[in-house]
Amino acid sequence: MVLLSPTRVAARPIGLVALLGVMATGASHDWHLTTPIAQRPSPVAAASNPRLLRALQLLDRRKPGVAPRIRFEWDAVLGARRYVLTGHWTSPPSWAVQSQQQRIAPQNATAWESHRVAFELTLPEGFHSWSVVALFGPDEHGDFNHPTTVSFDVR
Repeated sequence: MVLLSPTRVAARPIGLVALLGVMATGASHDWHLTTPIAQRPSPVAAASNPRLLRALQLLDRRKPGVAPRIRFEWDAVLGARRYVLTGHWTSPPSWAVQSQQQRIAPQNATAWESHRVAFELTLPEGFHSWSVVALFGPDEHGDFNHPTTVSFDVR
C-alpha cells in the first residue's frame, strides 16, 4: 500500500509483499485471497458510524474484461440495524462520475458479526471514493454528515 496523502490511500501491492501486508494488518481472515487496496480511519465519525472502512480486492482468477470483486469491511456499530454504502467513481474512456448505493443488512452482508461487517461487490476499474453510514431505529436515521470514507484505485 502506498500513501499518497493524509486523506487518500491507493495502489494495491503485488505478490508476496501484498500477502505480508495483509497478514501484518490482520485485515482479513482470508488473507490468501485478498490484498488491501485502501483503509483509513475516520477522524470525525466517532460514535455513530464505523471508525474504519477497508476496501480489499479479492485475488481470484478472472477472465479478461471481467471486473474485479471488492470486499468492503468495517467495524460493527452497536445498535445499527443496517448500513448505507455509497460509492462514486470515474472510469475511462468517458471519465464521467458514476454512483452506486447499497443498503447492507444481515440478509445481504458477506459477514455480519458483533465486531465486523463485510460486503462484496464487483466494481469497474477506475478511481473510487466510498463511504459507509450506520442506520439506527425504525426510521433508519444515521449521521450522513460524518460518514466513514475510503478512496482507492481499482486496476
